[in-house]
Amino acid sequence: MSLDGILMILWYAAKPWLWFIALLVLALVASLWLGRHKQGKPHGLLWPTAIAAGLVAMLVAPMLTQSQLGYVTTWPDRLVLLTIGIGTMLYGWLLLKSWFRQA
Repeated sequence: MSLDGILMILWYAAKPWLWFIALLVLALVASLWLGRHKQGKPHGLLWPTAIAAGLVAMLVAPMLTQSQLGYVTTWPDRLVLLTIGIGTMLYGWLLLKSWFRQA
């Protein structure tokens, strides 16, 4: 399969979710812009909150795809689930880091 074919499949997979991706990018930009004047060290609850968001995403992701957590048995399935959790954790950290700063 050529690179063009792979990119076409990825485009068709992402196309129904473009509105949601744009909303996530908009929320991230708004959060960083609104919190740009806050200075100081991040609050101690930032990482636990981000990790909790990642764990919740790992548990909810199979339900969003009309699956069950019990069906996640092979190593690629577990790797994808771990990637979803890590990605959500990093996004949550980026989204909340400007709001969780101590004065």
